[in-house]
Amino acid sequence: MTLTNGREASWVSYRDFLVDAIVPESETAKSFYLVPADGGALAPYLPGQHLPIRLAMRGLPKPIIRCYTLSDAFDGRRYRLTIKRQGPPADRPDLPAGLSSTWCHDHLQSGDILQAKMPNGRFCLDLSETHPVALIAGGIGVTPMISMLNAASRAGCTREIHFLFALRHGGDHVFREHLQQLRGRHANLRMHILYEQPRPEDRLGADYDAAGRIDASLLRQLAAERRMEYFLCGPPGMMQAVAAELLEAGVENGRIRTESFGPSSLSLRAAMADEEPPRESEISVTFLREGVTVPWTGNSGTLLELAEANGIELDYGCRYGDCATCQTTLVSGEVAYLHPTGATPDPGTCLPCSCRPVTSVVLGS
Repeated sequence: MTLTNGREASWVSYRDFLVDAIVPESETAKSFYLVPADGGALAPYLPGQHLPIRLAMRGLPKPIIRCYTLSDAFDGRRYRLTIKRQGPPADRPDLPAGLSSTWCHDHLQSGDILQAKMPNGRFCLDLSETHPVALIAGGIGVTPMISMLNAASRAGCTREIHFLFALRHGGDHVFREHLQQLRGRHANLRMHILYEQPRPEDRLGADYDAAGRIDASLLRQLAAERRMEYFLCGPPGMMQAVAAELLEAGVENGRIRTESFGPSSLSLRAAMADEEPPRESEISVTFLREGVTVPWTGNSGTLLELAEANGIELDYGCRYGDCATCQTTLVSGEVAYLHPTGATPDPGTCLPCSCRPVTSVVLGS
């Protein structure tokens, strides 16, 4: 670990963190406060970044790695992760609940140790900018927005901020009181809370501003401000629908930012699908550690997906090149990335979750 300025720290790989406190935020989400187990300093983070963590769960052969957005940091002493218990998909109740979120809710206790890398990601609010900004969140996708709002509040930011938050009902409403305090404290903050399925006990005008979803009329009011920058985080369907409305209203694609674990350009998925894959003849991938060589075809996907399809385990976190958890030595060969990544691989390495081979490649550990 390296200390800088006597207050800030940086470290390589994983560092032990102590669970300092656990606070319920809603019926479905809890906040986990983390402090360095060695008593040292924290690394600084940018509002909106995520924290790659490694969880050792009893009964599993190896730790699992996940990335959770930092919902805040406090006086450089504690990180906060706000995690929603993820149940099975509504349309597939037969599928298992979220492994890591369920474990955190049911087993993680104050005093426990987990490991984390340094904060990472490019989905960040630049506090030095002055143009208007819209923070549009769905469900637990509000976590980076809370971080951004808090950072802007502490910095005395006077830029115009529009905060749109859509959720099911009051049972899912994380940070309700805190958001109301921010709303009353900052005249430059325009807040609009929507409940899709308000309960009888949910109070219109107090708990939420309107029933329904983020709709076209609301978005087109925002789009009328041409200098606006848009940050989107929430379920994929919600983000795609909101982005489509903004693009239809004439918003430039470059002004639309999506959450860390998705593309920063909403047109990127289509561009990736249309891109011509490399020639497949005689392309092979060798996993040196396992002593396995397998062919790659255009249907094999990324190097990570190819590994998984062949029973080869590679560490990963975000699966989108933001956390660098999957960084692997590229012994030989050439790869191409499917999209811009938040993390920059070290020389002589690659991020298997986000690239495919252009030539035959050999991957080390």
